[in-house]
Amino acid sequence: MIKEQFNNFINLTVGSSPTNSFRDLVQSEYAWKGGTCVQLDKLLRDIRDRIVAERLKFSNDNYIQALVDQKAVLEMSFASNSCSDKIETLRQKETGVLITKTSIEQEKKVLGSSKKEENIYIGVGALVLLVGLFIVLKK
Repeated sequence: MIKEQFNNFINLTVGSSPTNSFRDLVQSEYAWKGGTCVQLDKLLRDIRDRIVAERLKFSNDNYIQALVDQKAVLEMSFASNSCSDKIETLRQKETGVLITKTSIEQEKKVLGSSKKEENIYIGVGALVLLVGLFIVLKK
């Protein structure tokens, strides 16, 4: 379905021309084969980077246009699959897990140091009590 939309889009904007070979090349290189939204997001990032690199190199305009058209198709897939929401949900879950792990580690550090401190106070208190008892019993 996505490939059909892309072909229709290209045929409307470009028609049948040497651009078709660029289109085929771009489709094979940047085709989304129905993976996860994270994979689609990475593919979109890669194609954006490629477009910028090709523009800086002053590459063939037809090739750049084929990249831009493929990016448009990928963005339609991104939007139609609600990938923004899915990626945001995934990030929130990962952030929650990270915060929980960090909180557990911090709690262990605090409890560990407070336990040592508590034992020191108990030891000093016991020593003071024994010295006081010794002084009282000596008299």
